[in-house]
Amino acid sequence: MESNKKTVSLVLGSGGARGLAHIGVIKWLEENNYEIKSIAGCSIGSLIGGAYAVGKLDILEQWMCSITKSDILSMLDLSWDGGGLFKGDKMIETLTNLIGNTRIEDLPIPYTAVATDVNAEKEVWLNSGSLFEAIRASVSLPLFFTPVDYNGVKLVDGGVLNPVPIAPTFNDNTDLSIAVNLGGLPAKIKARQV
Repeated sequence: MESNKKTVSLVLGSGGARGLAHIGVIKWLEENNYEIKSIAGCSIGSLIGGAYAVGKLDILEQWMCSITKSDILSMLDLSWDGGGLFKGDKMIETLTNLIGNTRIEDLPIPYTAVATDVNAEKEVWLNSGSLFEAIRASVSLPLFFTPVDYNGVKLVDGGVLNPVPIAPTFNDNTDLSIAVNLGGLPAKIKARQV
């Protein structure tokens, strides 16, 4: 039976807490007869995209909406090694326990987390190996989280070089590519008079 759904390559950009908007975009696509066939993301986009690819987006959303300031503080593990204020290990451990860890190549849809090689000043596409190792590298906001040593290369947040990483989806065989940029200015909407 042939599906009449439009297929989408979804690109989820960086943007911190504004990343909750990615969840709304995904839900809208699902409710309006679109099928997400691949995901590329950096920073918060890699986390939201990874949770979706694993099939645990609802669990992540519930957790993100219920987290308190004291919960966040309890996950911040100070780093004495330099390169960042926090190691990020506790936060990734919490997320791994919540969502589970899998290998990217075992996900039901292609997934790419984008990080930045700080020494070579170039993008690194992580599309195999541990899902949460890729996410950890992609969310390593410089000076806040320590860089990730990935096969001898120091990686930080992918948004440093490319906040909306479209290129990993260029060869996808989908009907549409949709890129979500969280860094734009809010639209000014005129209020309607009743």
